[in-house]
Amino acid sequence: MDQLRDKFDTQNLYEVIENLPSQFTNAFDEVDVKIDPETTHIVFSGIGGSALPANICKTYLSLTNNLNFHLKINRDYGLPKAVNHNWCGFFDSYSGNTEETLSALAEAEKKGLKQIVIIAHGGELEKIAKEKDYMFVKVPDTKQPRMAYGYVVGAMLKILANSGLVDINFDELKEGVNNCLAKINQIQEDGIRLAKSLENKVPIIYSSNQWKYVPMVWKINFNENSKIQSFWNAIPEMNHNEMIGFTKQLAEYKIIVLKDEGDHPRIQKRMDTLDKVLDIETEIITMQGKTVFEKLLNSLVLGLWSSYYLALQYEIDPTPVALVEKFKKLMQA
Repeated sequence: MDQLRDKFDTQNLYEVIENLPSQFTNAFDEVDVKIDPETTHIVFSGIGGSALPANICKTYLSLTNNLNFHLKINRDYGLPKAVNHNWCGFFDSYSGNTEETLSALAEAEKKGLKQIVIIAHGGELEKIAKEKDYMFVKVPDTKQPRMAYGYVVGAMLKILANSGLVDINFDELKEGVNNCLAKINQIQEDGIRLAKSLENKVPIIYSSNQWKYVPMVWKINFNENSKIQSFWNAIPEMNHNEMIGFTKQLAEYKIIVLKDEGDHPRIQKRMDTLDKVLDIETEIITMQGKTVFEKLLNSLVLGLWSSYYLALQYEIDPTPVALVEKFKKLMQA
């Protein structure tokens, strides 16, 4: 694998993945922004990798009974009609130049949102934040825009805690980061093994509904890093429709089920029964960790390593996203 890494990982995505857990700790220590403690509605606008932090935060807060406000995730131009001036708006774009996010910010200004938080590494968003004195979180250079979500998740959790909207034990979260870093090599080995089992197969990732955004992140990792098709869904919903679609299989698949010991017993039975119904290779992976945060972080890192090593197996540089860049140029024409 080292030879493949030296040949194909031209921008050292390996190091970025290795350092991802530390992004959380850095944000916990650095971010001092706070919003109104009476905030009841938040809209988080971002697209692609800049929207994932909101999904990850929502997962963590829901599973720890900390989601005591309405959190709407906006992956589009403008803002949802329900958003009004009483909402708090978060606007996230690593480059600061993402057109959908800039459009959402412009709409927020038209609606007169009283609280605006901008999260960016630079670009137009940083310029606007400084000109208009908006609350601003400067995302450090992570080399890859789509790989900055650890810092943004950490920043979002810290802002919410600073504001008294959530009750978070950051010492516990930092311990989770340290535990993940301590076993990063083992998670990496698990990723290599999983990548080998996925060669020439389409990965399909499932979990319970409460963890559903983790399979979504894995799917995106396989799209962006491995440059392949991948799909995700949640159990039990997929048992009532998607499962039937495998009656006629149009490709070779591998199903990965992310199981948590805290999942509903009937959900766990559905997971264990899946391969008895479908003639598809199925692997159940039990999420590892002592806490919700640790399980979340370990699972995210495992998905990254798996997609990274699958790219190397295909002799593909995992970093460039050529089709996205080509599409952007055509949109500017």
